[in-house]
Amino acid sequence: MLIGVISDTHDNIGSIKRAVKVFNLRSVDLVLHCGDIFSFSAAKEFAALNCGFKAVFGNNDFDRAGLENVISEFGMIQEAPFEFKVSGKLFVMVHKAFNIGAMATDGRHGDVHDYVLYGHTHKPSLEKQGKTAILNPGEACGERYGKKTAAVINLDSDSVEFIDLDF
Repeated sequence: MLIGVISDTHDNIGSIKRAVKVFNLRSVDLVLHCGDIFSFSAAKEFAALNCGFKAVFGNNDFDRAGLENVISEFGMIQEAPFEFKVSGKLFVMVHKAFNIGAMATDGRHGDVHDYVLYGHTHKPSLEKQGKTAILNPGEACGERYGKKTAAVINLDSDSVEFIDLDF
């Protein structure tokens, strides 16, 4: 099973379209957005995905009710932390990385998270803490560091690949 991970799209419609194209070409089963979509028009671009979509609000997602209304047509968005299971793996998704290390072991009912996903820093990062992968896919918008990135998690091989969206 493949999961696309993206964050900090910041209204960059071109980057969102490229990410959707990459995720669809790779036949990902689910896309996770770690916050800072910004606008309804940007959010609507994710409706072109051929898979499910889950997201958390970022610090720049101001009209949360409006974003929730738009995204509810093809997926879901909610406040962080957003905890869920996919193929038996426990995920938690946030935007800001406060206490990110503690989240690795602080799962529902005392379970250890398999994946902790976050954004906000705009820097791609992958760390292991015990069995937990802590992943930031970087910035899809390319505004801060000039490199537009996302990631794909392969749950079958338990591996992560960073994707350059300026392909």
